[in-house]
Amino acid sequence: MMSWDNLLRWFLFSAGIIIAIFAGYMFYIDKIPAGAAWLAMSIGFLCFATRLKAISGSSSDYDDNDDDLHDMAVLIADMAVSSLKNIGRTVPPNAKEIDELEIKLHKFLNSMPLEKHEREDIINEFEKLRNRSRRNEGGRALLRNSRL
Repeated sequence: MMSWDNLLRWFLFSAGIIIAIFAGYMFYIDKIPAGAAWLAMSIGFLCFATRLKAISGSSSDYDDNDDDLHDMAVLIADMAVSSLKNIGRTVPPNAKEIDELEIKLHKFLNSMPLEKHEREDIINEFEKLRNRSRRNEGGRALLRNSRL
């Protein structure tokens, strides 16, 4: 059985498509202002159809979405850290680049359903990268000084 929210969404979507077809016809017969008005109304219907959220009584849908979001957040965090680990890079990352990526990643992860220990693991990986970067910069500084 279809809920009222889903029925309203289907109605708005169908109306948006039908009005878009009518707007196309108006453009075809060179009634540009009328076609633009119908097209604007069609966009309004389609926007409302996609913005309405169906609220279901079962929480299993939300749990599945949380699991998917969780997996995606962990994957993105892993990819971000891997991108700075000199895999396929010719120049090691500097401290500023690591900090910028960490700030962007934490802004993203704040909206994701991650557990505390997973956040700590990500923070530890960034600390390892910072320490590695410091050692590399120290080694380069020694090489420069020995050349002088």
